[in-house]
Amino acid sequence: METQKSTRRMSDSRWISITAIMTALALVGNYALVAVPNLELGSTVLFVTAYIFGAHMAIWSTLIMSLLFGIINPWGAFIPQIWISQVIGWFYIVTVGSIMGRSGSNGKRLEPRKWELAITGAFVTFIFEQVTNLGYSATFGVPFFLSVAAALPFTLIHIVSNAVIFSQVVPMLDSALSRQLKDLIWSTDSEVKVQMLESV
Repeated sequence: METQKSTRRMSDSRWISITAIMTALALVGNYALVAVPNLELGSTVLFVTAYIFGAHMAIWSTLIMSLLFGIINPWGAFIPQIWISQVIGWFYIVTVGSIMGRSGSNGKRLEPRKWELAITGAFVTFIFEQVTNLGYSATFGVPFFLSVAAALPFTLIHIVSNAVIFSQVVPMLDSALSRQLKDLIWSTDSEVKVQMLESV
């Protein structure tokens, strides 16, 4: 039996607004820790976007965020092949997020524990790193195993940091967004107007 929330469709204007908010959060998450190689919050925000709002919104957020970050990247020039490999890696992350966020037969979402989120963060980051290593290898003609070996210290930093970040930040973002935005996101336009009138 579907829940009331799942039977409602978010209006286009709200969908665009929330997509813009999540994209901005992901972009800020990438820039905030840019001084430390491979330490970032953008992947976590994209995961949460997919977990709460689904793959469709997360895919658009990924495309917009990655394009802006790729063009204005303090670590170097925009390289299409590298960008494509990063997008593929992020698509994998949001796919996992959307699967984990699906409602079960009881109408409730899966709510993983922190250690499960840590394992998820480590695993999806490992896949992301291998995809981007493959992109680097194809772009510069470097053997794949050499690109993996050269990136190993940064890969370990990325995997360990995302394991910690996923376990701590995903529950906080999920709780904050679900609590603060649920009435505006999953209410009909008429219900929102009624709520606004009642609050006056």
